[in-house]
Amino acid sequence: MKSQRGFTLIELLVVAAILVTLFAVVTYSIYQSSERRYFSESERLLAWINLIFEHAKLEGAVYGILPSSEAIDSSLTSLHPALYYRREWLETKVPNTFVINHNGYVRFDQDGESLTKLFVVDDTLADKNQALSISNDEVIEIERSPFVIFFPDGYLEPRDIMSLSFPEVNLSFVFKWNSETSTIEVERFDN
Repeated sequence: MKSQRGFTLIELLVVAAILVTLFAVVTYSIYQSSERRYFSESERLLAWINLIFEHAKLEGAVYGILPSSEAIDSSLTSLHPALYYRREWLETKVPNTFVINHNGYVRFDQDGESLTKLFVVDDTLADKNQALSISNDEVIEIERSPFVIFFPDGYLEPRDIMSLSFPEVNLSFVFKWNSETSTIEVERFDN
């Protein structure tokens, strides 16, 4: 009897099929874990927004979300909570400033229209509607007013709060107020 050398064609095909299957599973897992960080970021922002909303209801005060002071356009990478006190908006330390990770940014407009124009508030809150003024290629802070206002009675303006976008993966999350359930919801959009 001769000893057999090498593998048969069927054995090689079985090994190749196993390797292809393992490669597909690993690739899918890596893709899922990389996409999961964007969902996690949207959930983190939702928790931060809800925390501000709860502060407004518990303290009986008007809260808002201020844009970062270094922002020139409506694309923001950090957000600040603010309290309306004695006819002006004051940044608060609780909750902390929200810094957006993973090269994401927040926009406060819908279809190019600024959401700040959609506010329905009393004259006291509406008299400060410009956040920044640009002069000689420099940003001069005039009066920062929030893009989102949380009222203590559980009311929120505007209804479409904001969108969180990640341009490198063409993924956006839109935060909206659901008046039926009185909660803030997140919808995912693939661009």
